[in-house]
Amino acid sequence: MRPAVSGLSWKGYEGEDYEKFWTGPGKQFLDRLERAIVSEALTGGDSIVDVGAGFGRLADCYMAKYRSVHMVEPAGNLREIAQRKYGSAASYHEASVEALPFENESIDAVLMVRVFHHLENPERGLREIHRVLRRGGKLVFNYSNKRNINRIGRYLLGRGKNPLTRGMEQYDPILIGHHPGDVDDLLHDAGFEIEREYATGTADKFINLVPPLRYVAVPSSNVARFFGSLRLAPAQFVIAKKR
Repeated sequence: MRPAVSGLSWKGYEGEDYEKFWTGPGKQFLDRLERAIVSEALTGGDSIVDVGAGFGRLADCYMAKYRSVHMVEPAGNLREIAQRKYGSAASYHEASVEALPFENESIDAVLMVRVFHHLENPERGLREIHRVLRRGGKLVFNYSNKRNINRIGRYLLGRGKNPLTRGMEQYDPILIGHHPGDVDDLLHDAGFEIEREYATGTADKFINLVPPLRYVAVPSSNVARFFGSLRLAPAQFVIAKKR
């Protein structure tokens, strides 16, 4: 079964209340952690593109750091929410990650959160991002790590596929898991080198199981960076630069 996704032409969030997705103690913790990581990773420059910007959830993490801000989002309802909130502080684009509306080597940083796991051909997207980034430009993105501790445990108990093997694993028609080694190869072939990684997607699940943990759990990019080196979390944030 192949995913019905090509670049960001998929409009799976069209008409949906994606803001509601981020309610509840676990999701709120995850939101704060992702904000901490993105804020730390994006240090500023002339221009940034947020691919799959949605309703602008992460815009506060970079908006004041770049002179020119571009939000790429195919779902019209989400673009409208972002535009109402940020107005002329950003430019808004209905576009695909495989065909970004920017000139060669014109962008300092690209942010792409919760998009990679939807892409049928991530190699095309990475090469297009490489095209628009200036030399030394920064790419911040995350992917669904199929080689995570939960899936490894399920496999050892005979309840799932072997997550240690290479190759994409399609969880459902629009969600794909990747092996960290494959992501390494894709980045290298597209012309990127990894600077550091962060782990996400674990603590929020414990908080959902035990909601009072929300009062003591503090999102930490330092902790996420430490565990990111193990590459065993359900989701990996990657900070890479254009070679």
